[in-house]
Amino acid sequence: MSGDAGGPPAGRSELGRSTRHMSAAEVVALNEELDRLLLVALARADLEERPESPDSWGGIEVAAHLAEFPRFFAEELKRLSADAAAIIGRTHEHEARLNAIAAARFLDRAQVKADVETAFAGLAAQLQRLTDTDISRVTNNVKNGEEPLSAFLDRYVIGHKAGHLRQLEELHGGGGDEKERT
Repeated sequence: MSGDAGGPPAGRSELGRSTRHMSAAEVVALNEELDRLLLVALARADLEERPESPDSWGGIEVAAHLAEFPRFFAEELKRLSADAAAIIGRTHEHEARLNAIAAARFLDRAQVKADVETAFAGLAAQLQRLTDTDISRVTNNVKNGEEPLSAFLDRYVIGHKAGHLRQLEELHGGGGDEKERT
């Protein structure tokens, strides 16, 4: 990932929209780098820190979400592989997402960190199966309609992970006041 850890990777906008087409190899490389950085940040983060705002996530909620969302998107890629016309993605109101966050405070911290590693490995395996043809294919996203798979992955995998990396870095640095939900 180029640039500082707090900024978007090269070729990406702040909003997570692709500013250029990414190849399958670029998606895999960016994902691997973000996974590495996230695991380091997760190891350093204070998972017990509670935000002042009840609408913000603490470290454990971020970690629980990191253990959940890669699994969801790995399954979406499998579904898309089986059915090219599948509508992929989800909204913030998705039940599994909400349940993972709600249960976060009760989870064993070491198990959550292990679950994150497992989730990252599962998504990485799915991403490595993609070809440049797959990445270029137009998909139907539940929130954004038709778009190339590269844009979907840029927003919901690469951009999503970059945003949570910033959250974890703020927890470690004691910033604590900007942990918005994503």
